[in-house]
Amino acid sequence: MSILVKRQVSLRGFAHKVYETSAGIIVPLFDAFVPKHRNVLAVLGGPGGKMLIPGFNIVTDAGDIYVAQRAAGASPTNGFTTWEMCTAGTPGKSAIRSGFTLIGGSQQAQDGTYPKVSDDDTDNTGSGADVRTSRVSYTAASFNNAAITHGIITNASPAAGEPLFTGFAFAASINKTASDTLKVFHNATANGV
Repeated sequence: MSILVKRQVSLRGFAHKVYETSAGIIVPLFDAFVPKHRNVLAVLGGPGGKMLIPGFNIVTDAGDIYVAQRAAGASPTNGFTTWEMCTAGTPGKSAIRSGFTLIGGSQQAQDGTYPKVSDDDTDNTGSGADVRTSRVSYTAASFNNAAITHGIITNASPAAGEPLFTGFAFAASINKTASDTLKVFHNATANGV
């Protein structure tokens, strides 16, 4: 990976190298650079320490409408509070729930104090004053899967054709065992253009 940066700082607390720059984070283990305020971050916690696995997301057309409705003080058409992890999927602007292979037991509501801005969770390297952060936290007993590659944020009690706020793909497959916890952050900021 060749990324020109003026300064990078090593982030502590992870079992592998993670660097922060003014533009984003660099995770050499996965040969990944992720923009700072437009990312998905998974933090797998286990006996060997914490691993940060970046993800790449696309906010859907339905997600864009949700953001516009919230910004205008209108009642949103969709709630978008439910997360699901997946073993395959196709993120895209028109993606729906049936475009992903869902993992049983991974359907869970976002954490109670989210969404928010200026997230104070130290594992979230993408938070900021103008960044909307959502988070889901899975315990060791929540579910287990050796091949988590994707995820979605959708509505509560979703049907197959349910719209999505976002669909995302991780930079590497995540193996969540019965000894691991998993937190996933979705950070989004308006581009201002």
